[in-house]
Amino acid sequence: MSNLSRRAFITRTGALALGFSLPLFSGNAQENTKAVKPENNKVVANNVPPNDEYHNAYIEIHADNSIIFRVPDIEFGQGIYTTAAMLLAEELDVVLSAVRVEAALPNEVYILKGEFTEITWGSGSTQKDWLPLQQAAATLRILLVQAAAQLWNIDVGQCHAKEGHVYGPNDQDVLYGQLLQKVALLTEPKEIILKSPDTYSLIGKSQPRVDTPAKIHGTAIYGADVRLPDQQASIMKIGLILACPVVGGKIVQLEDKQALSVQGVVAVLRLEDAVCVVADHFWSASKGASLLEIEWDFGANATVDTQSIYKQLNSVNDENTIVGYTNSDEKIEVSLKNTSHTYEATYNQPMLAHAALEPLNCTISITDTGCEVWSCTQTPLWTQEKVATLLQKDKSQIKIHNLYVGGSFGRRLDDEYIVQAVKFAKQVSYPLQCLWSREEDFAQDHVRPPYVDKVEVGVDENSLLVAVKHNIIGPSVMARWDKSQLTKEGMDPDLLLGINSLPYQIPHYQLNYTPCEIPAIIPGWWQGNGATRNIFVLESMINKYAVKAKKDPIEYRKLLKPDDRALGVINMVAQQAQWDIAPPKDIGRGFALAHVFGSYIAMVVEAEVTATSIVRLHRVIVAVDCGLAVNPDQIAAQIESGTVFGLGSALYNEVQIQNGQIVQRNFNQYRVLRMNETPQVEVHIVKSNEPPSGVGELGTIVAAPALSHALGSILEKHLYTLPLNTYLI
Repeated sequence: MSNLSRRAFITRTGALALGFSLPLFSGNAQENTKAVKPENNKVVANNVPPNDEYHNAYIEIHADNSIIFRVPDIEFGQGIYTTAAMLLAEELDVVLSAVRVEAALPNEVYILKGEFTEITWGSGSTQKDWLPLQQAAATLRILLVQAAAQLWNIDVGQCHAKEGHVYGPNDQDVLYGQLLQKVALLTEPKEIILKSPDTYSLIGKSQPRVDTPAKIHGTAIYGADVRLPDQQASIMKIGLILACPVVGGKIVQLEDKQALSVQGVVAVLRLEDAVCVVADHFWSASKGASLLEIEWDFGANATVDTQSIYKQLNSVNDENTIVGYTNSDEKIEVSLKNTSHTYEATYNQPMLAHAALEPLNCTISITDTGCEVWSCTQTPLWTQEKVATLLQKDKSQIKIHNLYVGGSFGRRLDDEYIVQAVKFAKQVSYPLQCLWSREEDFAQDHVRPPYVDKVEVGVDENSLLVAVKHNIIGPSVMARWDKSQLTKEGMDPDLLLGINSLPYQIPHYQLNYTPCEIPAIIPGWWQGNGATRNIFVLESMINKYAVKAKKDPIEYRKLLKPDDRALGVINMVAQQAQWDIAPPKDIGRGFALAHVFGSYIAMVVEAEVTATSIVRLHRVIVAVDCGLAVNPDQIAAQIESGTVFGLGSALYNEVQIQNGQIVQRNFNQYRVLRMNETPQVEVHIVKSNEPPSGVGELGTIVAAPALSHALGSILEKHLYTLPLNTYLI
């Protein structure tokens, strides 16, 4: 705690707040029980130098035994509030319902070892929280037991903690909250030993989500729900934002008289490329916005369309090509030359929208002493710094309140909408809640960019893959987002995902990247990032050559010698899908496998194409090995939702550009799977003692190649282009 001792904090508040500095570890579940020792008020592993970067977990216990746990990870439906609370409750030895979860404010102490800022992304929250949270909770539990032993004047070994109490040998019983004064006087324990996994009471067992009651009862606060207290509530206004629909465009002339005549409209604010209609209520702002007359200068991107974008991708030369990954010392050209047969193919993947259910929104309150922001940003420290710079204030004066959010899928890794809202809020003297309509949310999206993947494949006499030269052509999201994360050669590490962790033994695999910046779009992160694109190409390619080899696709993969964990999910999904029993003749069956974010996933999709070219999705069977399954039911939920998202995107979705503008502006143009189209999804989880690994995006990553394989088997051809419904029109 800064500038306040634990003793003083208890005296003033009746609560104990602990912030333990903890290193980020790696290792399997058995190794997680190793002892750690304190050094310079930091809990430091025996083999970790004290100058490493550390992660702080903040736990607050009150005299009434209530516990507040501040979580830095963003909760956008993946269930991290529940998972993190489980990790804490397990080692602290309290019931899960005793833990009240709150969103942490941005703080540099949450920057983990190996990360460049405080961030929620890459299916990584559980992985990074796993050891730090357990260690913080275990430290506090040990201190509480020591305090009880002192209270009863007995040996600490005679005491044990359970469900928020410490018990002694002679029916002694004391609540954690009654020990706070004594805990404040204790020094950090000399060693911390975590629970053995075989003693877990919460971890590994399905638990209800901690945010479910609030969401059921309508008390969960999302961005548009924000209402400020006291006098601010009476003066807060609603701002509806309209920006130039073409990237790089500007306002030439604005006529706002009719808008200002609408009852309730109080102002029309202006930036170089956007306007904000401010009103007492949303409907007044919406009516006013519809009456604006704006003349735009669309600029150089006004003539860009989808066709010109793909023409550019397919005509780019390779003089700037970068070798991003290779698993062989031999030149790939030599490897290909030495194979029995070589083949070439091109895969095309479209621009995609995020299409989150909740459109962008942001509430801003600027005062003389600082600024408060209520929204959702996956990079809160960056957002804090940008707002501070814009307002010429110290970042300590900027509070970023991260709220529940109705989906992100990578969109809120960008925070330009918050910066834009602050620019508008600077122009007025009252708090401003900025909203984007659904159409504006689509129009201003930072889309998943389009890619062309060209592959040259060499196979042996049995048509087994021996050499692959895989060239990705398209924009780099990382180059636009944070150039400092590129390799010295200029490679975007995201473009390697799914290939740099191949589950197969393909002797020679080289992944190249040819940069090609596309006009009229801002390339953004999207669900599964580079793995979603790479796995579509890799798994589609393997399914193609299984056909050439006249092999069952699962048996073909086994000939590629997958590692043990990959083989485990292959066998599990094959058994659960009854792969050895042929499906009805009108049913196509597809398979895909991935190793990404430390996890393994295998998927089987069963589908049919009707006589009227309608795709019916019958069943999806998934096997996943994500290490120790902290909350199995939530893991299944993430796989199910990711699968549905991925199937809909693979089947239907493409963002098109016309006259420099995004064409798709709502769900009538950008279709998602409907309830009556959604298949049954079965999720089977491998039992494992490996540390937890990423889950949230796995279903999306394998959905496209599995569905492509299923439909291709019906249509009796290999499918190279997404979305797949283009083959049915």
